[in-house]
Amino acid sequence: MARGWFMLLALVGLLVAGECSSRAWTLARKAVPELRRADLELTAGQGAALGLLGGFRPLIADLTWIRGYILWERKDRGSEAHLRVACLLDPQSNTFWEQRANMVGLDMAHWEVRARGGRTVPMPIQETIFKRYAQKALDGIEEGVPVVRNPGSLLALGGYLAETKLKDPLIAAEYYLRSYHKVVFPWYAPYFHARLLKDGGKVREAYVFLRPVWEKELSKKPDGSPLELDFLRELERTLEVPMKKRIPTQTFESPFPSTK
Repeated sequence: MARGWFMLLALVGLLVAGECSSRAWTLARKAVPELRRADLELTAGQGAALGLLGGFRPLIADLTWIRGYILWERKDRGSEAHLRVACLLDPQSNTFWEQRANMVGLDMAHWEVRARGGRTVPMPIQETIFKRYAQKALDGIEEGVPVVRNPGSLLALGGYLAETKLKDPLIAAEYYLRSYHKVVFPWYAPYFHARLLKDGGKVREAYVFLRPVWEKELSKKPDGSPLELDFLRELERTLEVPMKKRIPTQTFESPFPSTK
């Protein structure tokens, strides 16, 4: 019984929050006419107009994002313009840029597939739809890279979209390489770059890149980065690197390495 009351109160809270956000958005639109829905696409990209908001930009950004999120929950394509404007209003926010890329590159592609018949849509057409939306998301990522607080994280997301939706390992590899070159980057960026080079047929390039990275950086980690080392061992066997030129056996490795 208590659980039922809790769920009811939670539902009421969500409804109230949604209504409050809608009212807040209505007030914000009256205060800032250039953010009215009809003008959103025209406003996006007009930095001078957005700059007039001054200290209100973070607040308007949050309200715009909330409104866009509500529209996204309703599968309303009008959400896309709101999400972009929120990014422009608060350009350093990784959350805004990354969530926008996911919503455009993944969710909106699914919306179109379902609108066309879902599982009845031929797979080649589905692939085309996903690639089109993934490219649109990647264009948004490129827009955010120069201004976002942590571009390494945003670029890594670009690598994920390029690999899983564009189905292009070499484009994905380039995104992970760019991520790795940032001051702050996800730990997996160099490994994914090398793995995708291999998947794209560039086995030697993968080895030439990852070996010095492991020797100079990753081997210094407390665990010695065994994932990357195992991958390097695989590349050494594939490339038939002479035993004397291979990375010396590490203390945490098996004394009887696999010969696969």
